[in-house]
Amino acid sequence: MNNLLSFISVLQTVGSVLGAILILLLMITVHELGHYIVGKIFKFKINEFAIGMGPAIFKRKLDSGEWFSIRVFPLGGFCAFEGEDDDAEDPNSFTKKKPWQRILVLVAGATMNYILALLIIILSFGCYGQNVLGTGKIIENPDYVGYSLQDGDAIISIKNPDGSNHTNIYMATDLINALNHKKKNDIVYVDVKRDGKVIENLPVKLRADVECNNITMVNDTYKALGFGSTMMLDVEKSEWFQAGDYIKKMVDRRLIDGEEYKDFENFLYTYEDFIAIAKDKVSGDVLTFWVGRQGYEASVPVAVELDDDWTVVNKADESQVLNYFGIKAYEYGFYTTSNSERLGFFTTIGHAFEYSFKIGGTVLRSLGQIITGAIGLNAVGGTVTTIVTATQVISYGFKYALEIAALIGVNLAVFNLLPIPALDGSRIVFCLIEWIFKKPVNRKVEGIIHAVGFVLILAFAVLVDVLQFI
Repeated sequence: MNNLLSFISVLQTVGSVLGAILILLLMITVHELGHYIVGKIFKFKINEFAIGMGPAIFKRKLDSGEWFSIRVFPLGGFCAFEGEDDDAEDPNSFTKKKPWQRILVLVAGATMNYILALLIIILSFGCYGQNVLGTGKIIENPDYVGYSLQDGDAIISIKNPDGSNHTNIYMATDLINALNHKKKNDIVYVDVKRDGKVIENLPVKLRADVECNNITMVNDTYKALGFGSTMMLDVEKSEWFQAGDYIKKMVDRRLIDGEEYKDFENFLYTYEDFIAIAKDKVSGDVLTFWVGRQGYEASVPVAVELDDDWTVVNKADESQVLNYFGIKAYEYGFYTTSNSERLGFFTTIGHAFEYSFKIGGTVLRSLGQIITGAIGLNAVGGTVTTIVTATQVISYGFKYALEIAALIGVNLAVFNLLPIPALDGSRIVFCLIEWIFKKPVNRKVEGIIHAVGFVLILAFAVLVDVLQFI
């Protein structure tokens, strides 16, 4: 039985990896198809349309004159125009066409990526519902009675008391847009879905200042809204925990009046909460931890029976307690949930557009903050990191496969339009220069710029992947 389960697990992992690669291949192929379709409309001469990179494993000349090929490495593709990087004599070569026609061909790739991503978002919202950030556990505090969220609330939107800055909440970064620079005890109005019913204009008093200097600092917003924190574990040789586990709560079994045992649930917001319960335990006691494992809604009970080694642990010494449980280190995260709420047809379409724009905006903000140093390079990844992340997300189910496909699609659309040498955005800039000044930049100089840019992009992708693994 164990061998069968292991075999099934391997198949699932392989399937997720293949799914991630296919998503990337689909997005790149659709991008190149955009160039191809608009190029054919304006009668550009196209030498080859290829799916994948490297040596061709299938190649055929089409009736329209261009070659179609499938190549061995399914991570890339291209639409090769005649004279794309030099002056060709053919009147239908790329550089002989009018600048505005070339610009439309170049923009078409990103446009196709965006259209496909938008359709995927509409499909996801229609089948599964709109992404809504949910509260996992709200800390009880008498100072905020009547001005607080509750456990299990799905946050739909946040706005100021006067109705301004109305922000629909799809992802954590939207909380930053809604709350950044607000102060402790400020009141905001939140629309939530609770027990199947929508509650509008729920007053929520913020419990902390919110000062987020970049899009990764969302924890300030969680603190302000009263989300309970969790211990995110980094473990080493633990017989109970795994790397990435986060403790949701601990069940403490106690003997009452020397007669019967009773279970007490304790939410662990800080390490001090952990110590406060553990320090009174003795060898033979059993602590049951409920941990989040591999993200999302997974919750796993982990029973720890304290053995004789527990008697020699100094309970006031953090390092000794951590070592006993095999915890190498920990940091604080926040217990949130990912919910889906079904919407009406037209609302679904409208919110799908808004969500796609927000993804694109987040991409641009991320790049800007990387350039200014507000975000480190270890916060981004290249092709390998993208595949690894997509593989993990796809393993959670088809809904999450749709979500990662949409994210990759919008990312490709935005990134390719940036004025970076070798990308479509840079080529568009050169076309605009030619259009405005009626004279092109020297083709050889432009070709060298794009070649250098291509090498630098590859080097950057490798660098950020290495940083991720380090």
